[in-house]
Amino acid sequence: MKKNRFLIKMIPGTALIMAGLLLSFQGYDALFLAIAGMVAIGVVLLRRWRAGDQPEKDERTNKLGAFSLAYSYLVSLILALVLFIAVYLGIVDLDAVTALQIIIYVMTGSTIVFMLIFSRRADVGGS
Repeated sequence: MKKNRFLIKMIPGTALIMAGLLLSFQGYDALFLAIAGMVAIGVVLLRRWRAGDQPEKDERTNKLGAFSLAYSYLVSLILALVLFIAVYLGIVDLDAVTALQIIIYVMTGSTIVFMLIFSRRADVGGS
């Protein structure tokens, strides 16, 4: 990873830390922003450490990401349909915020799970 790209990827984490601390000092409950910034910086450092001198992305990595996002989208779409039917039939009573939170968490989690599954395989897809 080039040094300039590495430093550019550190900027969002640093900005989150600074915003979280500034808002916390002003009395807001925003310490979670600083924690998110530390996690973001940790992820950047971990990726740099693991990649070493190798290229950060290649064709296989791009393909893994594309397939993971596509599968995650399908899982999330099915979940949204199931939630819609369950609310429509009166099986559960969800407000919009709760339904969106469930979908966002499942979408994020399923993307990570599919990335882990596909990264263990030699190739993904039918061809």
